[in-house]
Amino acid sequence: MVWYSPFPIIAFCFGLIFGSFYNVCIYRLPRDESIVKPRSFCPGCGKTIPWYENIPLFSYLYLRGKCSTCGTTISFRYFFVEFITGLVFGFGVFHYGLSIKTAEFIILASLMIILFFTDLDERILPDKITLWFIPVGLIFAFFSMERNLKESILVAILGAGGLALIAWIYFKVKKIEGMGMGDIKMLALMGAFLGIKAFLALLIAALLGTIVGLFLIYVLKKGKRYEIPFGCFLSIGTLVAYIYGNQILTWYVQRYIVH
Repeated sequence: MVWYSPFPIIAFCFGLIFGSFYNVCIYRLPRDESIVKPRSFCPGCGKTIPWYENIPLFSYLYLRGKCSTCGTTISFRYFFVEFITGLVFGFGVFHYGLSIKTAEFIILASLMIILFFTDLDERILPDKITLWFIPVGLIFAFFSMERNLKESILVAILGAGGLALIAWIYFKVKKIEGMGMGDIKMLALMGAFLGIKAFLALLIAALLGTIVGLFLIYVLKKGKRYEIPFGCFLSIGTLVAYIYGNQILTWYVQRYIVH
């Protein structure tokens, strides 16, 4: 008989609760509002949402995505963030077990979820996420078996500094801003959590950004100056590099370097 661990399911349920909180962060952080007070409220009528209308996933489905008082449509993003956060928590426990690496993955993935949607919605990467959690990444680096503290510090400094230099040169040549400081600070955060794999994450983000950018410009006719939220691609690149970075780098070395 095969026994399955209940821990990933338990983690998924906890993730739903945290996902509800992340929705608060996504809405309030770009507006410099407290993420603690007041309680969740309808952005349409301002009514405080009672606990029984704030149950992750179920309340959204029961209310059919609308405020029970004024009928204002509630963005599907609230449901999606709760669901994807639950998956992140469940996957972390399933893939890494009950370990420090699980905690690191869940924290990093949570930060990327928040940054993805704040950049998508408001074109903002809040300093309270990008800068405040760099020390957390360095603490994990101290205990990591895959990178050391020195590597994470160097990548965070050199990576962000190099990106800042590229952004400055681009501005001087083109006279327009090609990359904001938020992206640069986010790369420092990535360096703290990923070490050398942050450059792989940056490469993945650049490839994704190029593909999506070309689609928006030439297919959807958005125009060449359409502002693309690069932080979204950095978020995706970060998670891909964290989960599959070792396999990707090993494949590359065996395929192109070792003959």
